[in-house]
Amino acid sequence: MPRKPALILVGRDNWQKDESLNQLLLGRFSRRNDIRIIWEDPAAEVIQRARRLESRLTWLPAFSRRLTLRLTQILYGLANPSYFVYLYRRRGNSIPARCHDLREIVGKLGAEYTPIVLSRSAGGRVASLIADSSNIEQIICMGYPFKHPQMGDEPERYMHLQHLKTPMLILQGTRDEYGGHDVEERYRLSPSVEVFLVETSHDFALNELQASTVFEKIESVIARQAGRQQQATH
Repeated sequence: MPRKPALILVGRDNWQKDESLNQLLLGRFSRRNDIRIIWEDPAAEVIQRARRLESRLTWLPAFSRRLTLRLTQILYGLANPSYFVYLYRRRGNSIPARCHDLREIVGKLGAEYTPIVLSRSAGGRVASLIADSSNIEQIICMGYPFKHPQMGDEPERYMHLQHLKTPMLILQGTRDEYGGHDVEERYRLSPSVEVFLVETSHDFALNELQASTVFEKIESVIARQAGRQQQATH
């Protein structure tokens, strides 16, 4: 029996900056019954629901967004005390801690699911570091952080990509300050890594046409992975 794709959403270090992009992603994928969506942050789904409700209350002041976030996190944590442990580990956005958490998420998936990581920025780095030693079967990253614009060369960000065996699609902005249109020329990448350029910056602000192109590319990769699974079961 073909396995159902589990789309694991793994965000950038400051994931709150991507709320509008997250809403676009949810709008595209949440209507599909053939995909299970899992968030890296256990409270993220509840937070996104609160954000949708908040967006309808146009009279709320701007500062209420931070208050809504904190209140939702506290209420979720009171109902799920292990969430406070997650927030404690997540402080400072430690790459090893995030790798540990993602490995746990993937490990808890049942055999009926195909783990596909849909990531942003540092989330792609996290996924690519553990993919070959875990059950991740596909990585999709929007805006891989090849370099920090205010730092020198940091080989630990990209050296492992030249040996990566897990299929990985990198959707990279041509004006991305963390690595732009020339990443394929500047960095050695494994044959398993595909780079797809998008006319945008690291913030990945997309117009309607760009969003449609990006989502179609993502969906084609998910469909291709599902095709591999069907072939494997025959």
